[in-house]
Amino acid sequence: MSYPVDLQLHSTASDGTDTPAELVALCAARGVRVIALTDHDSVLGVDEALAAGRQWGVQVIPALEFSTRSESARDLLDINILALGIRHQDAELLATLARILASRIEQKIRQIERLQTYGVAIEVDDVLARAQGVPGRVHIAQEALARNPQRFASVADVFAQFLAPDAPNSTYVARTFSLSVEDAIAVTHAAGGIAVLAHPGAYPRVRAIDDVVARLAAAGLDGIEVRYPYAYNRGHFGASAQEVAALTAHFHDLAVRHNLLITGGSDYHGQAKPGISPGMDGLTWSEWETLAARCGWASHAPASAPTRQDEAEV
Repeated sequence: MSYPVDLQLHSTASDGTDTPAELVALCAARGVRVIALTDHDSVLGVDEALAAGRQWGVQVIPALEFSTRSESARDLLDINILALGIRHQDAELLATLARILASRIEQKIRQIERLQTYGVAIEVDDVLARAQGVPGRVHIAQEALARNPQRFASVADVFAQFLAPDAPNSTYVARTFSLSVEDAIAVTHAAGGIAVLAHPGAYPRVRAIDDVVARLAAAGLDGIEVRYPYAYNRGHFGASAQEVAALTAHFHDLAVRHNLLITGGSDYHGQAKPGISPGMDGLTWSEWETLAARCGWASHAPASAPTRQDEAEV
C-alpha cells in the first residue's frame, strides 16, 4: 500500500541520507504528491525541497520536527512535536533554531567525548562533517560503526551500548538549551504552523501517553500523527499488522476524543532507517483534503488519480 500524502520525511539537513531534492524526486516517482519535510530542529532543506517540488509536481509543506526537553516528573520523555505549515523563514523561528543548533552541537561534542572515554575511536570533526546539517545521535552511531567495525555490529548496536538514554554505558548529556513541549507548540503557532504530536505510540519511556495527549491538547496541541510505521521503530520493532492497526485505531479515537487534527507519515530517513519508504504511511487524499481545509492550506489535485486504498479511512 502507498499513500499519496506523507507528512513526516527527513533529509540530509538533519539525519536522513537523501538530499532534499533527491527526496522529492523519490516521492514523485513513488506517487507521493504532498509531503512535509520535517528535519529535526532544522529548516535548512526546505527551500531546496520547495524548488524540487515545483520541478516534480510535488506539493511541499514547510515543516520541521522539534525535539523537546524531557521532564520525567511530568511524564514528558523524548517527546517530538511536528511543526507543519510553518513560515520557515520567520525571523523569530530562525533565531530559536539557531540557539537549538548551537546547543545540539555542544551536546553531541560532549557525547562524543564520553564515547572516547570508553575507548571508542571517533573524532568530533568527522561526525560533524558526516552530519552536513544538524548533528544527531545517528551520525555519531554511523561514524562509530565505520571506525570500529570490530566493536559494533550495526548502528542499532551503537545505540544499544552507548547512545540510548537507558543504555548500560549511556553517553546521554542534557542540552544547555532546549524547548519544553509547550514551548515547541508556542513557537510553532508563532510561525503560523500547526503543532502535531509525532508517533505517539513510539515513546516507550512515557508511562501514560493518553494522559499526556490530554494535557497537551489542553496546552494547545493541534493534532496527532495517527498513521505511522510502528513495526520499524522503537517500542514496537517487528509488531504485527494487527498490532499496528490497533495502535492506529487507538490514536485515531484519541484524536477524535480531543478534537485533534489527524496526520500521518512514514518517518522516512533513507538508509538510516532500512525498510521504510516514502508513502508507506501517511494520509489518503480525502484525509488530506480534510486536513488542508481545517488548516487553511491549499490542496492541489494529484498528478494522477488516487489508487488502491486512497479512499480508505484510518
